[in-house]
Amino acid sequence: MRSVADFRGWAAQQWRAHWPAWLAASVTDADAEAGAVRWRPLHPPTESVMASDPDAVAAWVQAWQRFERTDGIHVEWSTRAWTNFGTQRLPVRATGTPAALARLSGQSETWQRGLEGVARLREVWPDADLTDAIRAQARRLGALDEADVVRLLAVVAWIVANPSTGLWERELPVVGVHTKWLERHRALVEALVSGIAGEEGTGLRRVAVRFRVRALDPTLLPGPPDFSVDLAGLRALDVEPARVLICENATTLGTLPELPRTVALHGMGFAAPVLAEVPWVARADVAYWGDLDTYGFQILGQLRQALPRVESVLMDAGTWRTHEHLAVDEPRPFRGVIGHLTVAELDALALVRQGDRRLEQERIPRAPAAAELASAWTAR
Repeated sequence: MRSVADFRGWAAQQWRAHWPAWLAASVTDADAEAGAVRWRPLHPPTESVMASDPDAVAAWVQAWQRFERTDGIHVEWSTRAWTNFGTQRLPVRATGTPAALARLSGQSETWQRGLEGVARLREVWPDADLTDAIRAQARRLGALDEADVVRLLAVVAWIVANPSTGLWERELPVVGVHTKWLERHRALVEALVSGIAGEEGTGLRRVAVRFRVRALDPTLLPGPPDFSVDLAGLRALDVEPARVLICENATTLGTLPELPRTVALHGMGFAAPVLAEVPWVARADVAYWGDLDTYGFQILGQLRQALPRVESVLMDAGTWRTHEHLAVDEPRPFRGVIGHLTVAELDALALVRQGDRRLEQERIPRAPAAAELASAWTAR
């Protein structure tokens, strides 16, 4: 007999695995509520189970009767004729709407934001097929607040109307949009432009991102142990580290201690997720160390979306509490939902957001930072 608690756990698994597809379905089905979620068999008891523990069976049935009254939850019942217990009506399977599963998973805000974003896109471009774009970028769309959705629509509309201007990204003439905003949301913008206009990219020129590389194990790379290279050069490197440490800030990268079989990379802020395209990075154990602020956690979440096994170091509540006296105000904290964080990381994020403070990674003294890195690497 599967319990209501079991269904809640299953609902969370279904949400994590399938909600981008459910949101994509809303591009053509405005309510996105019909037939999106499969049924969960409940394994109702046999008559022999009923005979052995009738009270447990009765409690199980009553629990499903109560749970069925939850908005968006659907339970299918079947009547059984038993020799010793007469006619019994039992729940046999259950399902829920995407909104119900989002609520059970604590993701109602993400789902609602995603639906609102899709609705706005449908209003502006009703004939565009955005299904693939929404499926691929659902998590980014679901993280946008209302102001960012307005910016997104303005940017996409301008790029669609001006496909080949030769402008640099910094010259984008859209009110309220700066280069860092476009850097953070480029993948979403490009996917939507492709779905609307069939054009790849934004058509805007940008300076090629160069990544700083440090071999923390001198035996891994011939030549200089500290250098910069673009993404193509990074892919071409003949190196096979067991571990890769991605740092948010270049200053910290330069002060890292030697670590066996490890290469360190400057993640270049929100460009970090493209490192998933580097084969030797994708094969390694990857850790990320960023600032303890809302943007550091946002970068971590986006990086984990691209590299699901990435772990964080020195981004926990203990690190914050130990060095909180070195924190400063975060002038414009990110208020949106940040996905792909662990429970421990969410706890640290909550502490950061309590006073809108930030602890830059350079502020953590080198000795305890080096000890924590060595300990984290030894545990792997």
